[in-house]
Amino acid sequence: MNKLKKALVIVDVQPTFCEGGSLPVDGGNKVAKQIATFVSDDETYDCIITTQDWHIDPGMHFSDEPNYQDTWPPHGVAGTDEADLHPELLNIIEKINYSVKKGMHKAAYSGFEGSDGEESLKQILTKESIASIDIVGLAFDHCVKATAIDSAQAGFKTRVLSKFTAAVSPANTNVVSDEMRSHGIEVIK
Repeated sequence: MNKLKKALVIVDVQPTFCEGGSLPVDGGNKVAKQIATFVSDDETYDCIITTQDWHIDPGMHFSDEPNYQDTWPPHGVAGTDEADLHPELLNIIEKINYSVKKGMHKAAYSGFEGSDGEESLKQILTKESIASIDIVGLAFDHCVKATAIDSAQAGFKTRVLSKFTAAVSPANTNVVSDEMRSHGIEVIK
């Protein structure tokens, strides 16, 4: 009997979303370090994929007067240090199998809206025969949530490992967790 293959998707762990970045999430640097330690100690994943905001010209997604719901200050600008993977992830770069970039010319919250330049995240997961996905990263209540919901809707058994995430609005964590659970996603505390 074939073992069900499992992937880890590390969502948007980039300096732009960490303390000191242009759109920081409190605890972002700590999450980056925790993920790097977790991955370096773990051997259970058949495939590890990162996603990155990689904005070239995302149109109305950027605003000088952002509402922080649909419009945001410039962040994750392609080719900048802020858009690169967080330096902590460079310690585990040899374990990362694919890097998916999203949002080049429009808003993109889910990793399923991106590609590695050739294949979409869904195509990569299908090619690798992945059945189960664990999701970690930034931010819990935005891109992690969107990636998890798209993962579940694409038919993957999906878990969010919340201790390896940080939220823009920590007060909404329970509401966001319930929303994810309504899509069949397991939220692990």
